[in-house]
Amino acid sequence: MSRRWIQNPNRCSDEYLDGIEDFIEFARRHNPDATRIRCPCRRCNNTLWETIENVGFHLVRNGMIEIYSIWNLHGEQLDHASSSNAIRMDSVEPIMDPNDQVMDIIEDVFPFASTNINHEREDDVPIPIDSAEFEQYEKL
Repeated sequence: MSRRWIQNPNRCSDEYLDGIEDFIEFARRHNPDATRIRCPCRRCNNTLWETIENVGFHLVRNGMIEIYSIWNLHGEQLDHASSSNAIRMDSVEPIMDPNDQVMDIIEDVFPFASTNINHEREDDVPIPIDSAEFEQYEKL
């Protein structure tokens, strides 16, 4: 079975969708009693366990890890000749959502921005703002 579909950027193509079906069938055949398997999508990076149905959805939505052509974490046996050239999966960084990366940067710069700052109690007194400071704030 060809695994060329893994590199196909069109995740709606028949080739890609047939490849996902082949992978799911392979995973079921090699893990017959499993209710969850490692998800080889680019986001989960074979580190998260999902139901087989969710793995199929993830592969359509996120795409499969492009270098995961030997499905050793799903029951495929490695031959010793090719194992020396195999890339370790734990060295591949998962693809992150750019919005998550931006939020991480904002939280690093402004650590209290994501917390609820409206914790005023009855004995809390609001801090007065100098008019010059307020004008500068308005300009910003």
